[in-house]
Amino acid sequence: MKKLSLFLIILLSGCSVKYKTVVKIENKEIKPIKITKKEQKKIKKLYLMLLNLDKTVDKKEAYSLSKIAVLYPIHLAKKYCLVYPPNFHNFLVNINLRKKGLCYQWVEDMMNFIRCKKFKTLVFHWGVANRGKLNEHNVIVVTAKNKPFKSGIILDAWRNSGNLYFNYLKEEKKYKFMEWKQKSKIISSSYGCIP
Repeated sequence: MKKLSLFLIILLSGCSVKYKTVVKIENKEIKPIKITKKEQKKIKKLYLMLLNLDKTVDKKEAYSLSKIAVLYPIHLAKKYCLVYPPNFHNFLVNINLRKKGLCYQWVEDMMNFIRCKKFKTLVFHWGVANRGKLNEHNVIVVTAKNKPFKSGIILDAWRNSGNLYFNYLKEEKKYKFMEWKQKSKIISSSYGCIP
């Protein structure tokens, strides 16, 4: 039993999710210090998907959001002292061995940063699957302004432990997301900007 306890203490004493990409937050801006080609490709792919939402989407906004959505979760993974897999990290949060990292906390923290940008052509919604159940899952869904929730793109930083998962909502196979309208009003407001 002592060996098992010692093993668990060693296992849980540090962060297990590591990234080659290094980011710094300075003056409410993301400053990539070192960025891998994988993240560069993800930024470009998300950028093109955002532009594809509607012709009214501003190119600068699409690029800015792409950069934030891919890189800010890497910052949060370090801040949360993230361990893998996500469900195990949830367990650690629930027994108070980690402070944050549940899916709804990813949504809140990402939106607190995104709000700083005051996007005008992109709108953010709170997506939820299995609301109120043990396997509830929360994400950000971004749409073009005045477009329906179902036309949006999922931004899910929790699913792959800070490695952003994104996809068109209509192509999502794992979860059936619905808009949580009360939460959408909160995250889409311009109130609160916390880097």
